Amino acid sequence: MSRPVVAVATGPALLEPSRELRDAIAVAGAALATVDLTTDAALPDGAVALVLGDGAPVPHAPAIGANEALRDAVVAHHRAGRRIVAEGAGVAYLATSLDGHPMCDVLPAAARPGPGGVPGPVELMAAADGPVHAIGQKRIGRPSRAVALDVTAGSQPAWTIGRDREGWAMPGLHASLIVVPWTPDRLQRLLEGAPVA
Repeated sequence: MSRPVVAVATGPALLEPSRELRDAIAVAGAALATVDLTTDAALPDGAVALVLGDGAPVPHAPAIGANEALRDAVVAHHRAGRRIVAEGAGVAYLATSLDGHPMCDVLPAAARPGPGGVPGPVELMAAADGPVHAIGQKRIGRPSRAVALDVTAGSQPAWTIGRDREGWAMPGLHASLIVVPWTPDRLQRLLEGAPVA
């Protein structure tokens, strides 16, 4: 039986997978495959989940926006119920646009350059059950400084930060400007029940 594939966006726009993410994928017995948002036309074969991490996508927004084939593939991945985790600047890829260039239009928000989220490390509480957290779980994360959004929370937010709401929690989707370190339990939850690609 083939191993489940976790696609991780990299290339010039987003950072390489962290050691914590690589280790968590290995512990789960999954395979890691990278995808370049600027040049690849499709997600890796067998991808059951897509991870969009932090980085500096703004300078590459024209190339990302021009890569319609991959954007269509990611939207199809989402509509098929497959998992997506977008944290930090990677959230911009799921927005309607980034600095005026078209993105995936999964989230009802437009992204622009500038500091995002709230300054400094923050204590988070999961506001809903999602693909990487159960409701009520507490985490420490740091906000992205690379992008900002005109809307920072959905009707079902991913997190509460004190009295504030942040991010989006949808079936199979976790999106937040705040980056939370990867752990084996987060990765295992991401893979549990993930539809087969």
